[in-house]
Amino acid sequence: MQPDNNPESSDDSIDRRQLLQALGAGGAIAIAGCSGDGGSGSDGGDGDSGSGSDGGDGGTQSVQFLTMGVGDNIKQFFEENNAAFEEEHGVDVEFTSVTWDNARQTVNNRVDGGQAPDVSRWPARWIPQLVGKDALEPLDDMMDGEFGEQFYDGVAEGTMYNGSHYGVPWAASNKCLYYNKDVFETAGLDPENPSIDSWQDMVDAAKQIRDSDASVPALGLAGADAIETGSQYYHYHWSHGADLVDDEGMPVVNSSGAVDALSLYTDLHLEHDVTQSSPLSSTRQDIRQLFENGDLGMVIGHVYTGLNITSAQENDEVDFDYGIVQVPRGPEGRYSLFTIDTLAILSQSEHKDLARDLIRFYFDEERRFQYSKQKGFLPVVEAVGERSYFSDSKNWGPFVEAGQYARARPKLSNFSEFNDRMVQAIQEALAERKTPQKALNDAQSDLEDAME
Repeated sequence: MQPDNNPESSDDSIDRRQLLQALGAGGAIAIAGCSGDGGSGSDGGDGDSGSGSDGGDGGTQSVQFLTMGVGDNIKQFFEENNAAFEEEHGVDVEFTSVTWDNARQTVNNRVDGGQAPDVSRWPARWIPQLVGKDALEPLDDMMDGEFGEQFYDGVAEGTMYNGSHYGVPWAASNKCLYYNKDVFETAGLDPENPSIDSWQDMVDAAKQIRDSDASVPALGLAGADAIETGSQYYHYHWSHGADLVDDEGMPVVNSSGAVDALSLYTDLHLEHDVTQSSPLSSTRQDIRQLFENGDLGMVIGHVYTGLNITSAQENDEVDFDYGIVQVPRGPEGRYSLFTIDTLAILSQSEHKDLARDLIRFYFDEERRFQYSKQKGFLPVVEAVGERSYFSDSKNWGPFVEAGQYARARPKLSNFSEFNDRMVQAIQEALAERKTPQKALNDAQSDLEDAME
């Protein structure tokens, strides 16, 4: 996500405002979602408390707000702001957070059971499926007016499906390549100018680390049976000129470029031996944690990886330095996976006007600044993104620049199943059960059958 090989330095040739605009302008930014591995905890129950309504005893009106992944870094933010909204509007906010592992099942169970919340935050990639259930309220009345003008255009487009907005952009994230400067120095690599521009550059650096006295794996590789394995791999796939679906939405996952990409991905472990010992059991969160602990040379990660390390450094919990460069380019270009979370109103809500009030409340500029700052997501509001806190930061600046390489997952109502099949192919190749060509051919066949 960073085009700059030395993101800690100031580059006067780069207009950061233009790059922020690029983050919002890309037509490639479509339906996607933030998997959010920064918040795996839950501060609520299982999300099965009934639909929003007046209290059964005729008391204070309530509005239900369901979200995902509220960890310690953002819990206080919601507690304070929900209390402020309650006082301002004279209502109760029934706030529930569920873990990401349980989120989709919770949402579907509540919608199918007629107990949907009034307002909910989730990955925008879920929009097609929920629209198919008539579960979402169109929000064109908000997004086509003055309220909607505050968002970057491309980010706002990420909440659209079939010509309507079915949510408000809540958060955005993309990725860059982190490297451990101490490991690079030990391996005889330049820690300030690492020259990692292409995948081959990354492989060469990883081999040098492997053969040095660094005593840590050179590169983190995700290969577990988890949705994030796909999101880590797609950078390789797209950069080799491969796509996931064509213009008609049909699968095209086994092109020659796709085979080259999966071959590179698996060769990192099987041929070059530059990864941690067990990619097949490693999630994105696992390799992120290895890097944050100083036990890995390189990893593709979100901005909060750097924020977490900075915090740990301040508390004397880790003692190493790191740099951030752009996700490497392939033969056909450079791509950074861009994901969006949305804040939606459920069709079952009996308090849609109050739900709109809650959304507007949370999009006060200062609240948006505090959320992005604490949670570790790119700003979705243009005025917030223009603040120097983001544009001039060692951690944030490279990710802001990465907007020009943004690409999102395709708009598919069954994308989760599609992605699961791609992860299966990745695992088959990593485990040497199938060649990359065979794994992708079989995936293509299964996905075609599923589309019929």
